[in-house]
Amino acid sequence: MYTRIALVVLATGALITGCSDGKTMGPSARRASPHLTPQAKPLTEAQARAIFERSERVNNEANAKVSDPLLRSNEIGPMLEVDLAGNKRIRSKKQKKISPFLHAHTQFFIPRNANPAWFGVLGSVGKNTEIQIMLDTGGGVYKNVLGCWLGAGQKVPAIARDADGFATAVTTGTAVGVGTKIAAYLTAAAAGKHAPGGIKSGRLTSRVAKSWARSVARINAGHRWSGGVTWTARPDSVYALKTADGGAVVFGAETETENYTATQPNVWFEPDSRYFGLGPKRYFVNFSGELVWQHATYVPSQGPASVLADSANATRATGS
Repeated sequence: MYTRIALVVLATGALITGCSDGKTMGPSARRASPHLTPQAKPLTEAQARAIFERSERVNNEANAKVSDPLLRSNEIGPMLEVDLAGNKRIRSKKQKKISPFLHAHTQFFIPRNANPAWFGVLGSVGKNTEIQIMLDTGGGVYKNVLGCWLGAGQKVPAIARDADGFATAVTTGTAVGVGTKIAAYLTAAAAGKHAPGGIKSGRLTSRVAKSWARSVARINAGHRWSGGVTWTARPDSVYALKTADGGAVVFGAETETENYTATQPNVWFEPDSRYFGLGPKRYFVNFSGELVWQHATYVPSQGPASVLADSANATRATGS
């Protein structure tokens, strides 16, 4: 389904008062895409292109039929989690069906040393550019595992290629754990605290966190509610490509969590419309919502990391 463009959406939950009778999670360990033996022969670009074009056809069919089984046959991991939630919202009439589409001007980045095998795809949809990761889930069956949209004014650094045109997967080092640093940065900044270093300020980091800080302050105003938003590094595998300048572009996902609890009676919370259709109700005394935040981040050999691309989609809404 991966056309949903929702680049770090901001909190706009509403507070509702009436009369009647009457988690912060610690950073998870990150790991690079598993390195197993024996290592399979890397795909050619023609093979990768055929795999991706088939994935697009299945994706369009899944979107047209709002089919969970087709999604599961074509996706895995964070991408599948996001799109199953999207289907749930579509079936509940809270989101429109996605029209058919294809990516144009596609570029393929195939690591020679990745095991299990995976490859990256960069392609445009209209005026937007998406980056996706396709993973061999076994027996040469590739599924889409991650996808995010390039931010305005951002460019993907040149990816290092060997004499045969293959990329190099980065499987160790500090770059692999950049998601934990991003989660800590956004969580601190959104709480109005000093953000730890190592992450470059910009539209997809500091500006996002400041917008969330304003939203949290608005919701908590009047001391009727207590809550906020946090980001947590997920335990999923991450996928990283070596850049020509010796750095890496890292693809991963975080969990973004909103939690609010009423501190006064006769007060209800209506979450943002992106959560509609995911939970059993519309108004809450205690609310918890989750989004999957997928991203591509450039980690230079020296200096702070820069988030280049992202996509944030609601996947869960619970409470009482």
